[in-house]
Amino acid sequence: MLICMFFSSCSATEKITSTQVISSEESDTVYRTLSKSSEQITKNDFLEFSFDKKTFSVNIKDITENYTWTSLQGNNTPLSYVISLNLYTKNGIYKLNTQDNSVAFGTVDYKKEDNTITVNYILSDKAETAKKDYASITPDDVYVAFSVRYTFSEQSMQVEILLENALITPDAFIGELTVLPLLGASENDTANDYFLIPDGSGAVMYLDRTSVETDFIEVYVYGKDPYLNSSEKSASATVPVFGVKRNNSAFASIITKGDSLARIRANRKNETGFSSVNATFTITPVTASGNSLYKGATYKDNISITYKFLSGQNADYSSMASASREEFINKSFLKSSGNIKNDDIPFCLTVVGKADSDIMTTTEQTLDILGILKGKGINNIWLNYKGLLSGGFAQKDLYSSSVIPSLGGRQGVEELHEYTVTQGCKLLINTDILSSSSSYIKNSAKTADGKKAFFNLVNDMGYHPNTANNLVSRIGEKAAQLGKEKETPDVYSPVADYRMNLRKIENISDKFSAFLESDILTLSDGLSFSDAGYVLYSSRKTDRETAKNIISAQAKAVNNYGTLAVENGNIYTLYGAELISGMNFETFYTESADYEPVPFVPAILHGQVHYTGKAIDAGDPLYRYDMLRLIEYGALPFYEWIYANNNIFCYSGYLLNDRAGEIADFYNDAKEIFAPLAKETITGHRKIEKNSEGKAISGVYCTTYSDGTEIYVNYTGSIIQTPGNIAIGPYDYVAVKR
Repeated sequence: MLICMFFSSCSATEKITSTQVISSEESDTVYRTLSKSSEQITKNDFLEFSFDKKTFSVNIKDITENYTWTSLQGNNTPLSYVISLNLYTKNGIYKLNTQDNSVAFGTVDYKKEDNTITVNYILSDKAETAKKDYASITPDDVYVAFSVRYTFSEQSMQVEILLENALITPDAFIGELTVLPLLGASENDTANDYFLIPDGSGAVMYLDRTSVETDFIEVYVYGKDPYLNSSEKSASATVPVFGVKRNNSAFASIITKGDSLARIRANRKNETGFSSVNATFTITPVTASGNSLYKGATYKDNISITYKFLSGQNADYSSMASASREEFINKSFLKSSGNIKNDDIPFCLTVVGKADSDIMTTTEQTLDILGILKGKGINNIWLNYKGLLSGGFAQKDLYSSSVIPSLGGRQGVEELHEYTVTQGCKLLINTDILSSSSSYIKNSAKTADGKKAFFNLVNDMGYHPNTANNLVSRIGEKAAQLGKEKETPDVYSPVADYRMNLRKIENISDKFSAFLESDILTLSDGLSFSDAGYVLYSSRKTDRETAKNIISAQAKAVNNYGTLAVENGNIYTLYGAELISGMNFETFYTESADYEPVPFVPAILHGQVHYTGKAIDAGDPLYRYDMLRLIEYGALPFYEWIYANNNIFCYSGYLLNDRAGEIADFYNDAKEIFAPLAKETITGHRKIEKNSEGKAISGVYCTTYSDGTEIYVNYTGSIIQTPGNIAIGPYDYVAVKR
């Protein structure tokens, strides 16, 4: 089947004269059910890949565990297809899929070449239309032709949706597209079955249980797109990965092309009776405003997903992380050598210069803070100066900004930088490269309906009452058991939301390149990206994947000038980053015994890049708990401070001078354990479910590193003796060298 390059460039939503959704008629279930017409493609000691010539689907058999992963589930399962998509035409929105709209019509063929199968589909609402020559297709027809290519290797399968060369009805476009929705699905869930969800830094969704809050999960890769004008909060993934574990077999699904278009959806026992997890891709963003539909730029390239299959002892989320890291290195998301320079761990500190109209911390006061820390034996300090440039915490336009004079001006920063250089520390200037608090930005980004595009930045410094939180529910203990109630000294505490206006994504490259050539970088050892690590948006002209690549290129460019730190850490910013600050260790969906957080993202990144969790609040009753979470997840200590009333204050308002010894002890203890592990990877993580006497326990976890070191963390108020006779004190941790 000849497929030539064509993709509709429809740019006006008025061509869609009907928003009626038209679903396909379901074909005979024979096309959605595995047949006996199977052809072996390749086989090795671990896996056997086969192709069903009647349904044009693939199956993967785990030989060592005698378990088969199937693309189709058959019976009366509406989701049993290889690909589904929404086609926007002038006559309505057609819901099409490969089984009912191509295989059933006989408008599909395939070609086998070595370890590759390419399946060519023509989809339509009518068989006679699907069999037409494309040259005769009119805007009144429904027609989509594309190919799916499978490439098989020793323990993986790469699936590519070849949209670059697709043929589509004139003036029509694809909205959303879903890939292999039932691969990994099952009607029978056991106690050991789960989905790995990229919520926060990772979560396990157990399948033999049920919870109203987590029976359906939806996670947007890299967050929602501000172009679509949605301020609604949602779960956000920093890595484009999900996974499935069933019995002693598992796979990790790693999206390496088109990842920014994806959202991950998972169901426990959905309406078809199957638990399933899959990725849906927004090929063309469409949003409604009033009675009008607005569209963004259509993605015109291919989609690529790699499925890494695991079995036996490797069938767990830690091995999924290892497989993901390997794929990210292969696809140049990460460096093979990593970005960590030496076997040491920095003390990560952010100071806030100006917030709202208040001067929080001058350069002179920052020198005072560094002096106190140095006096306590903390030497390797990485200082991130936030709110240093025009506008302060809610920074104004970076590309016309300067150091705020009342913070010490340029001379003050020069003196601070001279000190950090002589003392072996690093000074990083915090920057918003995409956004500004200015009400007017030249060439500002627009939403789909023509309004200004923005995101909300929250200044959450200061005291806030503790509320019920996931960290406590995880072990079922009250915060009061972890320490005294929080005090509220006289300290800056307002919470402010800033409407940060976004710049046109098409202008970022030139603007940021010019900024890098300016002399402001001579004042520091590098930059810290405040917005670019978690905000990703498209435009009417630029699709989201292209926007991702633009931001990724700017992150890499910083390496020519110094160190790069990134807040939050969407993976496309990390190729040259040495530090991620504020990685999210909490899940968007409520934690429970049915939906537990796990250090999946840390297991991908440890040994590649330094990372921290949220800033530690030394006066919080949960302070000790937060410290333990850092230890469990292999994260660095991280503080965010201001200086007020001639005294140095911690994040919550506690005097640093009162807490400096405790802070130094925690850092130095962590350094002793983690400096030798700086370049090691996390190879395992598990709950310890029984003590040495065989009694059930909760709140104890073990993280294993590639050199054999095991870190045990005890979140309970009792001494725990593990089955290996390792005693862990209450709210404490133990490192065991193997």
